[in-house]
Amino acid sequence: MSRAKIILMLVLVTASLALAERVYVYEVQSDFELPEGAAPHIPGASWKFGGQALVVYVPRDIGPGIVLFTNETADVRLYDRRYFLLVIPAGIRPSPKAKAEAVLETGDGVIPLVFRGPDRGIVDIAAADLKDAEAILRQLGLEPEYRGKARLKKVDTQERSPEAGSSPFGSVGVQAARPSLGSTLDVYGGIYFRSVTVSKTGRVDIPVHGDVSACPNVPDAANVGYDARYLTLGVLIVGGTVNGELVVDVFKIDVTGCEYLGTRRYFIANKTRYWVDLVNPTNSVSELAVRLYLNVNSYTGRPRVNVSGAVLYTRTYRHGFEIGEFSAKTASASGYLVYNYVRRIVIGPYVAYDGYVANTFSSTLSLDISTDPVNGACKDLSITSYLNGAIYSRSTYKGAYNGLVCVYNVNIPGVSQAGFTFEYSYAKAFGGGLFWVLDVVYADGSTPYIRTIHLKDSDTFRYWRWAEQWKTWPDFVDSIWASPFLSSTFEIYLAPTEPSAAPGIYHGLVTVRPNAAGQTQTRVIVTISGRYIYPGLGSVVYINKAEVYMFVPLPTDGAEVNAEAYLMPGGSLTSITAPKWVEIAQRVKDAIDFILTITGFGGRAAGLLSFVVGQALQSAGDVVRVEQLSYNSLRLVYQRGWGSYVSSDTVIAPLSIPALEGRKVPTEITLTQICLDGFCTTPNLKTYVQPDTGHLKALHTTVKNWMFRGQTQHTDVYR
Repeated sequence: MSRAKIILMLVLVTASLALAERVYVYEVQSDFELPEGAAPHIPGASWKFGGQALVVYVPRDIGPGIVLFTNETADVRLYDRRYFLLVIPAGIRPSPKAKAEAVLETGDGVIPLVFRGPDRGIVDIAAADLKDAEAILRQLGLEPEYRGKARLKKVDTQERSPEAGSSPFGSVGVQAARPSLGSTLDVYGGIYFRSVTVSKTGRVDIPVHGDVSACPNVPDAANVGYDARYLTLGVLIVGGTVNGELVVDVFKIDVTGCEYLGTRRYFIANKTRYWVDLVNPTNSVSELAVRLYLNVNSYTGRPRVNVSGAVLYTRTYRHGFEIGEFSAKTASASGYLVYNYVRRIVIGPYVAYDGYVANTFSSTLSLDISTDPVNGACKDLSITSYLNGAIYSRSTYKGAYNGLVCVYNVNIPGVSQAGFTFEYSYAKAFGGGLFWVLDVVYADGSTPYIRTIHLKDSDTFRYWRWAEQWKTWPDFVDSIWASPFLSSTFEIYLAPTEPSAAPGIYHGLVTVRPNAAGQTQTRVIVTISGRYIYPGLGSVVYINKAEVYMFVPLPTDGAEVNAEAYLMPGGSLTSITAPKWVEIAQRVKDAIDFILTITGFGGRAAGLLSFVVGQALQSAGDVVRVEQLSYNSLRLVYQRGWGSYVSSDTVIAPLSIPALEGRKVPTEITLTQICLDGFCTTPNLKTYVQPDTGHLKALHTTVKNWMFRGQTQHTDVYR
């Protein structure tokens, strides 16, 4: 290389370093979890991120684990919302008189902090380790310098927010009561975009999920809706790197089209959440929409960019049918064979269904773990439970020796309501799901040799959920509520009581929703999905038999069912095709992708958990029938026929319940028992049917239907 070229390279490097802003990076152990929707700020600071200190989550450690539902062993990363890197401008000198909510104690002195919404877009970043974090910071135009460990403490005199394990709403192990009519609710939901593969520089549009833009005059606009308090966008990049901007245009929706409100630009980085400040209570008095695209400066490999959004809404529960339930369960005495030294047990993924009503989360997860004794004794077992590998609680258990093994009866205490809300919102920003990671270790720090794990009949996750994005009005029922909406969802993983060397895992999904008011022949739609998965063999057996028991507090004499995988709007048969019902199955894939990307574990077997959905079960001998059990109890039975050869795991059963016709008040339906291929559980899941009459004015100009991942135009649910 010539002397001139060497000098030129040195000049370019020097210029690059001169442009890069020096920052200090502290490895922080916090006494509390950072609040959702707020970021730490240094009073009086001013740099390229305003007054904000950047938060970068890195794993606390990595250890050997087992993914229970796929029987795979892998190294599992454990994040901890109290452990992160904090990035601040180098040499900052905050005012000693600054008012603080918390203080960062460092080797360089004490730094005061307050918490509010992000100044320049970035909420937080997730990195694989310190080296990865430093690379991301350099992509952001920063020159990081690691400055050692620090501690974050709350100031004693401040009004404290709830901390992990100290929920102000009572024990999360108790099923939350249905919110009372008239109450104002915090509701979390998602917006969805299709992934894009970057193959050029310049502008790359990010298409909205579905067929229809929220704006007739703006392509690829996603409906955000009314009364949105904030929007965060999550970016995942796989298969390469991208250097450039994420651009967000925000619009106000009206009858004639969409009015432009403004644009925000963010430097794109992997596993990063962004705060879109134009989505706020003032602007969202009108219905809002957003459009996304990339400005790509350069890229490597074949990067695929995935962007999703999490929105916090304010909703008022006025009519009694706007909410339903989500329950994710493990069934009684499901056994899993391990026979290995295992420190981490991963239970999931479960879908994080839209519409979570804050402070209604509960979990009663319990299991028995059998281990080999150590020197003839059962050592105390310490178990730390991590929700989504991050928010945690800890308990110690004593084992009982039965002559062969030590058996530990484990009841997971769950996390705080605030902790679940943070993790739900975080998962939605990346289009992800919910899972538990149990860190299992003896009290002396050694790893146990686990023989078997038996999950008990319990709620892994349960919460009330707002049916759809639609809002309510104080003095009438908007006619949009006459349309179909997904009300209640039940998801289950289970296994045979006695585990085997090549275990099979059963994955089931049941949804119940009201159809359009006046659809007397298809008033309630039940979907039943089930598949027996053999991860070791890479094979799947589709559902053969299902029973769903329903309690309807009305006389149900004369109830009928249509057994084919069709809806019948207007009396004509219309096949259900992608991307409609199949989007329910896609949610499972979203959850799988999230768990693989964020925690870094899993493999091909995880794909077996997803459903086919959307193909008709209509082969010879397929039977769906309704049996009248009592004055107001029904049993829906599905039996696969002898000639069923279609590779499908889902049946869609429209129910006719004549007693619902002409109703002027909501009707509560309870799923009291569900049996899938002989596996039975009692979810007592509530769903609510809107009245047949009384839907007056039409004020929603467009609709985002969460059932189909945010697609607009409610008529799409029929086609």
